[in-house]
Amino acid sequence: MYLNYSAAPSVPSANIAVNKSRLKVYKNTGDLPTYYLKSGTEFQIELFNPTTDVILTKIELNGKQISQGGLVLNPGQRVFLDRYIDVAKKFLFDTYEVSNTQEVKEAIKNNGDFKVSFYRESKPYYGGYGSLPMNPVIYGSPSINSVPIGSSGTGYVNGVSGTLNLTSVSTSYYNANITPTSNSITLDSLNLESEPVTKSSPTRSFAKKSKSIETGRVEKGSDSNQKLTTVSKDFDNFPFHSVEYKLLPISQKINTVEDLQVKVYCTNCGAKLGKGHKYCSQCGGKV
Repeated sequence: MYLNYSAAPSVPSANIAVNKSRLKVYKNTGDLPTYYLKSGTEFQIELFNPTTDVILTKIELNGKQISQGGLVLNPGQRVFLDRYIDVAKKFLFDTYEVSNTQEVKEAIKNNGDFKVSFYRESKPYYGGYGSLPMNPVIYGSPSINSVPIGSSGTGYVNGVSGTLNLTSVSTSYYNANITPTSNSITLDSLNLESEPVTKSSPTRSFAKKSKSIETGRVEKGSDSNQKLTTVSKDFDNFPFHSVEYKLLPISQKINTVEDLQVKVYCTNCGAKLGKGHKYCSQCGGKV
C-alpha cells in the first residue's frame, strides 16, 4: 500500500520585523492580521521567495503604492527591506491623535494598511496563428518596432492584417542581492516599473469611549544605507499572490492570556511555579 502525500504549494511571504526580528502578528476574528507598533518605530519588511520562479514584489502602505517599481527576488531569497524604493529613507511608524467620530474614522481608514503583491516573471511570447488581445503585451526584445501581423504566419489582430507598431516593452527592475556589512545591509538591486494567536477576552487600553483616538501611518524615517541598482526584466501584469496586514498603535493592542505575564503559586506551600508544571517542586503537591 502506497500513500501519496502532496505538500501544499509554497507561496511568498511578507512580514514586519524590527532589527531583523519578526514581530508578533495578531489574527483577530473578522479583522486583518494586525501588528501593534510604538510611535516612532523604524521597521523592515521581511520578504521571502520559496518558489522556483523569479518574482517581483510591489508594496502598498497607507492604501497607496510606494513606487512604480518593486523588489525582484530570486528563488529561495530572503531580504529585509528597510527603505522606500525611490528614496533612501527608512520605514517609520508614526502616530497622532484624532477625534473619535465616524467622519474622522472614514478619513483614517487607510492609515496603517500594509499590502504586498507578488508577480511571476513573464514567459516570452513566440507568436503563432490566432487573434491577439487588445493592447497586446509582447515580452522579449527590449524594443519592438514595425512587427508584421498577418505575414509569415504570425496571425491577425482582431481579424485585420497589418503592421503592429510598438514602443519599448522592456522595463527596468531592481534585483535584490543583500550583502551584510558590520552595521548594515547592502541591497544591490530593486525594480523600477509601473505597476497569524488564539483570541481571548479583548481588553483595550482605554476602558471607555474617549473623545479622541490614536491612529498611525507609515512615514519616511531616518536615512537608510541600503543601496539599490536596477535590472531589466519583465513580469506578469497580475499578481499570483498577495498578503495584507494592518499596522496599529500599541494603545489599541488587544491583550491575550499569552501577552500577560501571570505568576502562578502553589496553593499548598506558596512557592512560585514554573510554566506548565503540574506538581510543585517544593512540596510535591498537585497544582
